[in-house]
Amino acid sequence: MKITSVKSRAFALVTASALIAALVGIAPAHAAASGPTCDGKTPVQTCSGTTSDGAPYVMEVPANFGGTVTIWSHGLGTNFPVPAGVIPIWPTGVPVDPRPFVAPSAFQTELATYILNKGVAVMGSGFSTQAWNLDEALKTNAELVGVFKTKFPTTSKVVAWGYSMGGGITQAFAEKYPELVDAAAVMNPVDGPNAELKMLGDTLWLFKTFFDPTIKGGNYKAGVPGDYEAIADIGKILTVLQALQAGVASGAWPATSSATGKALEAAGIPSRSAILLIGLLTGQSTQSNSFDGISGPDGALKLTFPLAISPALGVLENTATALAYGIFMLRDADAKYGGAVFDNTKTNYAALLSENDRAVYNAALSGTTAINGMLQGLSVYNPGAPRTVGTPAAMAKYAALYNITGKINVPTVMMVGEHDPVEPTGIVQRIADTNNAAIAAARAAARAAAKPSTSYTAPTNNLRVLWSTTPDTWTKFDATGTPVAQSNTPGTGHTNFTLPQYKLMIDTALNAAQTGKLPTGGAWMYSVAKAGGLKIDNQTSYPWLKYYGK
Repeated sequence: MKITSVKSRAFALVTASALIAALVGIAPAHAAASGPTCDGKTPVQTCSGTTSDGAPYVMEVPANFGGTVTIWSHGLGTNFPVPAGVIPIWPTGVPVDPRPFVAPSAFQTELATYILNKGVAVMGSGFSTQAWNLDEALKTNAELVGVFKTKFPTTSKVVAWGYSMGGGITQAFAEKYPELVDAAAVMNPVDGPNAELKMLGDTLWLFKTFFDPTIKGGNYKAGVPGDYEAIADIGKILTVLQALQAGVASGAWPATSSATGKALEAAGIPSRSAILLIGLLTGQSTQSNSFDGISGPDGALKLTFPLAISPALGVLENTATALAYGIFMLRDADAKYGGAVFDNTKTNYAALLSENDRAVYNAALSGTTAINGMLQGLSVYNPGAPRTVGTPAAMAKYAALYNITGKINVPTVMMVGEHDPVEPTGIVQRIADTNNAAIAAARAAARAAAKPSTSYTAPTNNLRVLWSTTPDTWTKFDATGTPVAQSNTPGTGHTNFTLPQYKLMIDTALNAAQTGKLPTGGAWMYSVAKAGGLKIDNQTSYPWLKYYGK
């Protein structure tokens, strides 16, 4: 994601840090192609311009350019700013940011220099529109590659890379335009638009249904009034998060809770059980930046904390980020497609809770009776849990957007955090499973074709997946037994990768672009180990997003 982040020393669950890290504003571009205009400097010249759809771009080309260029795709943004003085946590507001990036923003200078020193050019676009912009970004990237090749005709190889929304853009770009891409590095990619909408839309609906029914959570008004509705929702979410944190140990529900929530509280069901249920129904991890799900403080809660409390706290911390993404994604989708794109009138939430989760988290969910009571509260027959009705025309437009197939057309290396709160591991798992099925089918076809001649050529597997892993334990407690907020825990958070890991990804893709295949063997395995915090895991199977019913 293209990130504007603000650090906070306060407890991470309810501070604005998770929301601020999710928020970026991108100014709409002027729809007119221009450039590239180059400054002619050495040892690196910079070129800039706009594509025909008005997307601003930048190119950096070293004097020793060897014919290879990387194209970076940044993450999810929003098309409207947060004005100063509206939300206390953003006293000066959040300005729009139209700048194109050529590498991950946290390490842009370091990574751009690293790549340029190899004689490789870098480029990237700010895109013509933000939020869910897969279709627009594909057009922009295809045009930008053509612009670069025209300006620098010795170009022979193109490496696409990106994370978050940009990871999905990169995967889709390689799917749709394999003739333009020689290799790809994909990090924490989004899934298809409908799968992402279900995950984020359900998170918002469940959160407001239990804890504050005045949260609109989509179907916002047109124009500035709708922008302010979305901003108001953020304020309400922050208020609820603070109340939930305060009530985790006692089980108290926020004062803003719905009639359904208050009835559950009266029945003795603690708010932490509802928090955990939201995570399990949406596929959210119970492990987060601050909570490993294993550790407990010394004393009476040593065993109780990881069993009954930590899962809810992990979900709460992760959900704070997912809620922000959901607000900005739905606000923008409403504006782009002319109505509400999320609809859960036919969703059976009880069916989304797996039997395994019922068993594993039974104690944290307060037992079978409590589980059934909470699910009944989410039933379509409960008037206290009104469903969101989408706008048919808007839903049709949204459903017609490009869907990421998972087909691997070029050598591709992927990296994903084990406990990402926005793009769960199941997204990459779906791509890996799809690729494995394609390889198995190709292998069977090749064997059948080889029978007459006994000349068998094995199909090439063009996908490698690296999982960013967590430490064995990481939750910390102060002298009173209160958990202490953590940040940047490996394997958690959104696109929480290190500079060595990014270097490994781009090196792997650059190598594959030159050779036509992904590196293997001891040398590459050593480079993976040297980058740190990564594993190649072909045994673990992560569940796909709930949209797919797997």
